[in-house]
Amino acid sequence: MHDKSKQNPGNFNPTGNLALLFNKAKLHNRYNEELIKELPPELSGLSLGLVENQKAFLVAKNPSVAYRANKQKSKLLSILKKINGLSEVKSVSIKVDEKNTS
Repeated sequence: MHDKSKQNPGNFNPTGNLALLFNKAKLHNRYNEELIKELPPELSGLSLGLVENQKAFLVAKNPSVAYRANKQKSKLLSILKKINGLSEVKSVSIKVDEKNTS
C-alpha cells in the first residue's frame, strides 16, 4: 500500500537541510509580501530578491522601475528596516529582472 502522506503536499514535513531551505523560503516570502504592501505605487514593480550580509537586493520588473527605485534608496531602506526581521539591513541594491525585459 502507498504512503498517503507523500501524496498530499499539505502533509509533507521535510527534515534536515531541506527543512532549513523550506523555512528560509517561507521567511523570504513573508518579507516580500510585507515589502510589497509597504511600497508606494510608483515602485510597485519591485520585489525582494535576496538578503545577505546586511544588504538587500531588490529586483525591478523593468528599467524604469529600477531607475525610480535607485532615486529613492533611502526611502526603500527605511521601509525594509520596518519589516520585522530586516531591521539589520544597512544597504539596498536594485537590479533589473533581465528575464522579463525583452
